[in-house]
Amino acid sequence: MTNHPKTAERLPRWEEGTIRLIDILPETSGGPCRLRSGLPVSLAWKDVIFRAGHRTMEIDSPTFEGVLEQMPGEKCGSAFVVEDSLFNAVFPRGQALPLCLAGYNMAFLHQMLGGPWEMPPYLLCLYRLARVFQLGRAGDYTLAELAEYSQPTLDMPWYESGATARLLQGRVVLSELLSQTRLNMLVALSCTRTLPPPVSEPWGKAQGWQTMEGGIFRDFD
Repeated sequence: MTNHPKTAERLPRWEEGTIRLIDILPETSGGPCRLRSGLPVSLAWKDVIFRAGHRTMEIDSPTFEGVLEQMPGEKCGSAFVVEDSLFNAVFPRGQALPLCLAGYNMAFLHQMLGGPWEMPPYLLCLYRLARVFQLGRAGDYTLAELAEYSQPTLDMPWYESGATARLLQGRVVLSELLSQTRLNMLVALSCTRTLPPPVSEPWGKAQGWQTMEGGIFRDFD
């Protein structure tokens, strides 16, 4: 199921809501990572709750460990998604869905989470938006470079590659994007057609990573 309808949807201006920032990383040691059943992965998420007047509150969660599972694909072949325990960690039972789900390559992460589910959450792709707003022009748009460009004085353990460290980097990029325009505009631009993300990212060699088709631009107020 896709988060992009076939006809343009008019988005309201959101004055409050929750953005759930997520990252999923393979637990591999060196070499290109290929999707396979049983591949160990780690997942972490952070909620950014915003209110009118730019007041925000952040809620962290633990890092969750699990594996990929092989499922029948929507068209043909098979797809690899996180196991149910990891999906339920992002969307706990009995908890309201966030307004937006944000991540570096949100189309790829959405594919790995599986589903389907109804909107919301809307997808907020940090990589696509970084290209639209020309963040990190000197680099190749890795998440770490985008964070460093957005906040050069940030004291970040760049040597770490865990999901929690990437969430911190993602939070920096998200903050920079929110400072430039409102949330409904970012959601509308998150389906922009763009060049593929760099292969130097942890999932860079995985099937589906380079698939960055554009969607339909939504209307917004």
